[in-house]
Amino acid sequence: MKIDKVSIKDYTTYKLTGKMKLFVPKDISELKEILKKDRCKIIGNGSNLIIDKSYDKTLVKLQHFDDINICGNIVDVGSGYSLSKLSRKCADNALSGLEFACGIPGTVGGAIYMNAGAYGHEIFDVLNSITVLDEKLQIIEICKKDLKSSYRNSLLKDNNYICLKAQFKLDSKKSEIIKRDIINIMEDRRKKQPLEYPSAGSVFKNPKGYSAGRLIEKSGLKGLSVNDASISEKHANFIINKGNASSDDVIKLINIIKDKIKKEYGIDLELEQEILKG
Repeated sequence: MKIDKVSIKDYTTYKLTGKMKLFVPKDISELKEILKKDRCKIIGNGSNLIIDKSYDKTLVKLQHFDDINICGNIVDVGSGYSLSKLSRKCADNALSGLEFACGIPGTVGGAIYMNAGAYGHEIFDVLNSITVLDEKLQIIEICKKDLKSSYRNSLLKDNNYICLKAQFKLDSKKSEIIKRDIINIMEDRRKKQPLEYPSAGSVFKNPKGYSAGRLIEKSGLKGLSVNDASISEKHANFIINKGNASSDDVIKLINIIKDKIKKEYGIDLELEQEILKG
Protein backbone atom coordinates (compact mmCIF):
# COMPACT_ATOMS: atom_id res chain seq x y z
CA MET A 1 0.00 0.00 0.00
CA LYS A 2 1.75 3.12 -1.25
CA ILE A 3 0.97 6.64 -0.05
CA ASP A 4 2.26 9.20 -2.56
CA LYS A 5 3.38 12.78 -1.98
CA VAL A 6 1.77 14.76 -4.79
CA SER A 7 1.20 18.36 -5.87
CA ILE A 8 -1.95 20.01 -4.55
CA LYS A 9 -2.23 21.67 -7.97
CA ASP A 10 -2.87 18.33 -9.65
CA TYR A 11 -5.73 17.24 -7.39
CA THR A 12 -7.72 20.40 -6.68
CA THR A 13 -9.53 22.86 -8.94
CA TYR A 14 -7.96 25.86 -7.16
CA LYS A 15 -4.50 24.67 -8.36
CA LEU A 16 -2.85 26.07 -5.22
CA THR A 17 0.83 25.56 -4.42
CA GLY A 18 2.02 22.86 -2.03
CA LYS A 19 2.24 19.11 -1.52
CA MET A 20 -0.15 16.57 0.02
CA LYS A 21 -0.23 12.88 0.92
CA LEU A 22 -2.51 10.89 -1.38
CA PHE A 23 -3.76 7.31 -1.53
CA VAL A 24 -5.98 5.91 -4.30
CA PRO A 25 -7.56 2.60 -3.21
CA LYS A 26 -8.41 0.08 -5.92
CA ASP A 27 -11.32 -1.42 -3.98
CA ILE A 28 -13.19 -1.48 -0.68
CA SER A 29 -10.57 -3.74 0.95
CA GLU A 30 -7.78 -1.22 0.31
CA LEU A 31 -10.03 1.61 1.48
CA LYS A 32 -10.70 -0.15 4.79
CA GLU A 33 -7.00 -0.94 5.19
CA ILE A 34 -5.87 2.70 4.84
CA LEU A 35 -8.65 3.88 7.17
CA LYS A 36 -7.42 1.46 9.84
CA LYS A 37 -3.77 2.51 9.49
CA ASP A 38 -3.79 6.27 8.91
CA ARG A 39 -5.57 9.55 9.60
CA CYS A 40 -7.52 10.15 6.42
CA LYS A 41 -9.79 12.56 4.60
CA ILE A 42 -11.86 11.44 1.60
CA ILE A 43 -11.82 13.76 -1.40
CA GLY A 44 -13.53 13.83 -4.78
CA ASN A 45 -12.19 16.11 -7.49
CA GLY A 46 -10.97 18.65 -4.93
CA SER A 47 -13.48 21.09 -6.41
CA ASN A 48 -14.57 22.56 -3.09
CA LEU A 49 -11.34 22.38 -1.10
CA ILE A 50 -8.67 24.75 0.14
CA ILE A 51 -5.79 22.53 1.24
CA ASP A 52 -3.13 24.19 3.35
CA LYS A 53 0.51 23.18 2.94
CA SER A 54 0.55 22.21 6.63
CA TYR A 55 -2.24 19.62 6.27
CA ASP A 56 -0.84 16.24 7.30
CA LYS A 57 -3.73 13.77 6.94
CA THR A 58 -3.66 11.34 4.02
CA LEU A 59 -6.15 12.36 1.36
CA VAL A 60 -8.01 9.39 -0.14
CA LYS A 61 -9.37 9.69 -3.66
CA LEU A 62 -12.04 7.17 -4.70
CA GLN A 63 -11.51 7.48 -8.45
CA HIS A 64 -11.79 3.70 -8.97
CA PHE A 65 -15.24 3.66 -7.37
CA ASP A 66 -16.84 4.61 -10.68
CA ASP A 67 -19.12 1.78 -11.81
CA ILE A 68 -22.42 2.82 -13.37
CA ASN A 69 -25.60 0.91 -14.19
CA ILE A 70 -28.76 2.36 -15.73
CA CYS A 71 -32.00 0.39 -15.62
CA GLY A 72 -35.09 2.26 -16.75
CA ASN A 73 -35.15 5.51 -14.81
CA ILE A 74 -32.93 4.19 -11.99
CA VAL A 75 -29.22 5.03 -12.06
CA ASP A 76 -26.75 3.28 -9.75
CA VAL A 77 -23.34 4.95 -9.78
CA GLY A 78 -20.10 4.88 -7.82
CA SER A 79 -19.10 7.85 -5.68
CA GLY A 80 -15.96 8.49 -7.75
CA TYR A 81 -17.91 9.05 -10.97
CA SER A 82 -17.72 12.57 -12.41
CA LEU A 83 -20.93 14.52 -11.73
CA SER A 84 -20.79 16.49 -14.99
CA LYS A 85 -20.12 13.25 -16.91
CA LEU A 86 -23.11 11.65 -15.17
CA SER A 87 -25.32 14.56 -16.19
CA ARG A 88 -24.42 13.99 -19.85
CA LYS A 89 -24.67 10.20 -19.57
CA CYS A 90 -28.22 10.58 -18.28
CA ALA A 91 -29.03 12.96 -21.14
CA ASP A 92 -27.83 10.33 -23.62
CA ASN A 93 -30.24 7.90 -21.97
CA ALA A 94 -33.18 10.34 -22.06
CA LEU A 95 -33.19 10.76 -18.27
CA SER A 96 -33.88 14.18 -16.76
CA GLY A 97 -33.13 15.61 -13.33
CA LEU A 98 -29.37 16.15 -13.33
CA GLU A 99 -29.14 18.85 -15.98
CA PHE A 100 -28.26 21.42 -13.30
CA ALA A 101 -25.11 19.40 -12.52
CA CYS A 102 -23.62 19.58 -16.03
CA GLY A 103 -21.08 22.24 -15.05
CA ILE A 104 -20.29 21.16 -11.48
CA PRO A 105 -16.70 19.85 -11.53
CA GLY A 106 -17.05 17.42 -8.63
CA THR A 107 -17.72 13.72 -8.12
CA VAL A 108 -20.98 12.04 -7.16
CA GLY A 109 -19.70 11.42 -3.62
CA GLY A 110 -18.48 14.97 -3.17
CA ALA A 111 -21.77 16.35 -4.45
CA ILE A 112 -23.73 14.24 -1.96
CA TYR A 113 -21.35 15.15 0.88
CA MET A 114 -22.17 18.85 0.47
CA ASN A 115 -25.59 18.54 -1.19
CA ALA A 116 -24.29 20.37 -4.25
CA GLY A 117 -26.73 22.42 -6.25
CA ALA A 118 -27.26 25.03 -8.94
CA TYR A 119 -30.07 26.76 -10.80
CA GLY A 120 -32.60 26.09 -8.05
CA HIS A 121 -31.89 22.35 -7.81
CA GLU A 122 -29.91 20.16 -5.39
CA ILE A 123 -28.45 16.67 -5.66
CA PHE A 124 -30.81 15.42 -2.93
CA ASP A 125 -33.82 16.32 -5.13
CA VAL A 126 -33.20 13.23 -7.28
CA LEU A 127 -31.36 10.98 -4.83
CA ASN A 128 -33.03 7.66 -3.98
CA SER A 129 -30.48 6.10 -1.62
CA ILE A 130 -26.79 5.94 -0.80
CA THR A 131 -24.45 3.15 0.23
CA VAL A 132 -21.88 4.24 2.80
CA LEU A 133 -19.03 3.00 4.92
CA ASP A 134 -19.78 3.94 8.52
CA GLU A 135 -17.35 4.71 11.35
CA LYS A 136 -17.17 0.99 12.23
CA LEU A 137 -16.21 0.24 8.59
CA GLN A 138 -19.54 -1.47 7.99
CA ILE A 139 -21.32 -1.06 4.67
CA ILE A 140 -24.87 0.22 5.09
CA GLU A 141 -27.56 1.54 2.76
CA ILE A 142 -29.55 4.63 3.69
CA CYS A 143 -32.86 5.34 1.96
CA LYS A 144 -33.97 8.84 1.02
CA LYS A 145 -36.58 9.04 3.78
CA ASP A 146 -33.78 8.60 6.32
CA LEU A 147 -31.39 11.03 4.66
CA LYS A 148 -31.08 14.39 6.37
CA SER A 149 -30.01 17.19 4.10
CA SER A 150 -30.01 20.95 4.15
CA TYR A 151 -28.55 23.77 2.10
CA ARG A 152 -24.99 22.65 1.20
CA ASN A 153 -24.96 20.07 3.96
CA SER A 154 -25.73 16.38 4.52
CA LEU A 155 -25.62 13.63 7.11
CA LEU A 156 -22.28 12.49 5.62
CA LYS A 157 -20.62 15.48 7.28
CA ASP A 158 -22.38 14.97 10.59
CA ASN A 159 -21.69 11.22 10.85
CA ASN A 160 -18.32 10.83 9.10
CA TYR A 161 -19.87 8.41 6.64
CA ILE A 162 -18.00 7.68 3.40
CA CYS A 163 -20.21 7.51 0.32
CA LEU A 164 -19.42 4.45 -1.80
CA LYS A 165 -22.24 4.65 -4.32
CA ALA A 166 -25.58 6.32 -4.92
CA GLN A 167 -28.88 5.56 -6.56
CA PHE A 168 -30.82 8.25 -8.43
CA LYS A 169 -34.43 8.17 -9.60
CA LEU A 170 -34.86 10.35 -12.68
CA ASP A 171 -37.64 11.32 -15.09
CA SER A 172 -37.96 10.28 -18.71
CA LYS A 173 -37.73 13.08 -21.25
CA LYS A 174 -36.63 13.41 -24.87
CA SER A 175 -32.85 13.37 -25.06
CA GLU A 176 -32.67 16.36 -27.40
CA ILE A 177 -34.66 18.51 -24.94
CA ILE A 178 -32.35 17.56 -22.05
CA LYS A 179 -29.24 18.25 -24.13
CA ARG A 180 -30.60 21.64 -25.19
CA ASP A 181 -31.14 22.54 -21.53
CA ILE A 182 -27.56 21.47 -20.75
CA ILE A 183 -26.21 23.66 -23.56
CA ASN A 184 -28.20 26.63 -22.19
CA ILE A 185 -26.90 26.06 -18.65
CA MET A 186 -23.29 25.82 -19.84
CA GLU A 187 -23.64 29.01 -21.91
CA ASP A 188 -25.05 30.80 -18.87
CA ARG A 189 -22.14 29.55 -16.72
CA ARG A 190 -19.58 30.80 -19.25
CA LYS A 191 -21.21 34.24 -19.26
CA LYS A 192 -21.48 34.61 -15.48
CA GLN A 193 -18.59 32.61 -14.00
CA PRO A 194 -14.80 32.99 -14.41
CA LEU A 195 -14.28 29.53 -15.91
CA GLU A 196 -11.05 30.66 -17.57
CA TYR A 197 -9.27 30.67 -14.17
CA PRO A 198 -8.77 27.96 -11.53
CA SER A 199 -11.29 28.31 -8.69
CA ALA A 200 -13.43 26.18 -6.41
CA GLY A 201 -16.79 27.66 -7.34
CA SER A 202 -18.84 29.72 -4.93
CA VAL A 203 -16.83 30.67 -1.85
CA PHE A 204 -19.74 31.49 0.48
CA LYS A 205 -23.24 30.16 1.01
CA ASN A 206 -26.00 32.61 0.19
CA PRO A 207 -27.34 34.08 3.45
CA LYS A 208 -31.10 33.74 3.80
CA GLY A 209 -32.72 36.44 1.67
CA TYR A 210 -29.42 37.60 0.15
CA SER A 211 -26.94 36.77 -2.58
CA ALA A 212 -23.38 36.46 -1.27
CA GLY A 213 -22.01 37.60 -4.63
CA ARG A 214 -24.19 40.72 -4.65
CA LEU A 215 -23.15 41.64 -1.11
CA ILE A 216 -19.46 41.30 -1.98
CA GLU A 217 -19.94 43.29 -5.19
CA LYS A 218 -21.84 46.08 -3.41
CA SER A 219 -19.05 46.31 -0.83
CA GLY A 220 -16.61 47.23 -3.61
CA LEU A 221 -14.37 44.19 -3.23
CA LYS A 222 -14.46 42.94 -6.83
CA GLY A 223 -10.94 42.60 -8.20
CA LEU A 224 -9.23 42.76 -4.79
CA SER A 225 -6.17 40.52 -4.70
CA VAL A 226 -3.81 38.94 -2.21
CA ASN A 227 -0.84 37.99 -4.36
CA ASP A 228 -2.27 35.70 -7.10
CA ALA A 229 -5.57 35.06 -5.32
CA SER A 230 -8.21 37.50 -6.58
CA ILE A 231 -11.93 38.19 -6.20
CA SER A 232 -13.33 37.67 -9.68
CA GLU A 233 -14.46 40.70 -11.67
CA LYS A 234 -17.07 38.49 -13.35
CA HIS A 235 -18.62 36.95 -10.22
CA ALA A 236 -17.78 38.34 -6.80
CA ASN A 237 -18.49 35.07 -4.97
CA PHE A 238 -15.59 33.42 -6.80
CA ILE A 239 -11.96 33.63 -5.75
CA ILE A 240 -9.68 32.81 -8.67
CA ASN A 241 -6.04 31.76 -8.91
CA LYS A 242 -4.24 33.95 -11.42
CA GLY A 243 -1.02 31.95 -11.27
CA ASN A 244 0.70 30.77 -8.12
CA ALA A 245 -1.74 31.48 -5.31
CA SER A 246 -1.25 29.67 -2.01
CA SER A 247 -3.82 28.55 0.54
CA ASP A 248 -2.65 31.44 2.75
CA ASP A 249 -3.50 33.92 -0.02
CA VAL A 250 -7.00 32.51 -0.46
CA ILE A 251 -7.69 32.32 3.28
CA LYS A 252 -6.51 35.93 3.80
CA LEU A 253 -8.87 37.06 1.04
CA ILE A 254 -11.74 35.09 2.58
CA ASN A 255 -11.17 36.79 5.94
CA ILE A 256 -11.07 40.24 4.31
CA ILE A 257 -14.43 39.55 2.67
CA LYS A 258 -16.00 38.20 5.87
CA ASP A 259 -14.81 41.21 7.91
CA LYS A 260 -16.06 43.72 5.34
CA ILE A 261 -19.51 42.15 4.96
CA LYS A 262 -19.89 41.85 8.74
CA LYS A 263 -18.92 45.49 9.22
CA GLU A 264 -21.14 46.89 6.44
CA TYR A 265 -24.21 44.62 6.63
CA GLY A 266 -23.98 42.81 9.98
CA ILE A 267 -24.03 39.48 8.14
CA ASP A 268 -21.73 36.57 8.98
CA LEU A 269 -20.92 34.92 5.67
CA GLU A 270 -20.62 31.15 5.96
CA LEU A 271 -18.08 29.28 3.86
CA GLU A 272 -19.35 26.89 1.21
CA GLN A 273 -15.79 25.73 0.58
CA GLU A 274 -13.88 23.58 3.05
CA ILE A 275 -10.49 24.54 4.48
CA LEU A 276 -8.16 21.68 5.41
CA LYS A 277 -5.47 23.05 7.68
CA GLY A 278 -2.97 21.82 10.26
